[in-house]
Amino acid sequence: MTGTIRFSAVDDHDIVLFGVEAMAAREPGLEYCGGASDARSALSLVEEQRPDLLLLHLRLGSGNSFALCEELSERVPETAVLMFTAFANEDLLRGAIQAGAVGYLLKDTSTAGLPAALRTAQAEGSYFDPRVSNHVLMASMRGKPAPALTEREITILRLVANGGDNNQIAEELGFSVHTIKLHIAQLLKRFGVRRRTELVRVLMERQLLP
Repeated sequence: MTGTIRFSAVDDHDIVLFGVEAMAAREPGLEYCGGASDARSALSLVEEQRPDLLLLHLRLGSGNSFALCEELSERVPETAVLMFTAFANEDLLRGAIQAGAVGYLLKDTSTAGLPAALRTAQAEGSYFDPRVSNHVLMASMRGKPAPALTEREITILRLVANGGDNNQIAEELGFSVHTIKLHIAQLLKRFGVRRRTELVRVLMERQLLP
């Protein structure tokens, strides 16, 4: 079907995978490409199926999924990863973004709301639950100091400063365009500016961009 969004899910709770699969079965325009319950099977699944989107549970076993997200972003950059979690936490949100995720959904989102989130992520390149992104924005407005830039963010910003567009930056760094767009969008929000040129200027003025 033309325009069908192909997606998979990774979660160590079978009931979540069953629920997502059932949602996709009754929703036109969505094709469920299978689920996985651990990192190894997740890598195999994504490399074999190459879905457009992947719902990745932030917690797998006793740890988080950031390392898996980074590996997926590097090995299968055409698959956009959306973290799926019960935690509305700004540090976890930033960690997910730094790991290459292009979205952050809270698990109390009903399955009825998942199709809209998936379609937004596919059409716009990212999706953030407003409750989480608003929380981060309010923390910034209270004057909380911005965290130091990561090496990845600095590399992206240097390329932005040199006039690179999202496609050029993604090609040079080997990331998906979705990932680059998400990094830049979050940096704009973090530093309270609207344009890329303003972002570069602010960072240079604060001596945050070498």
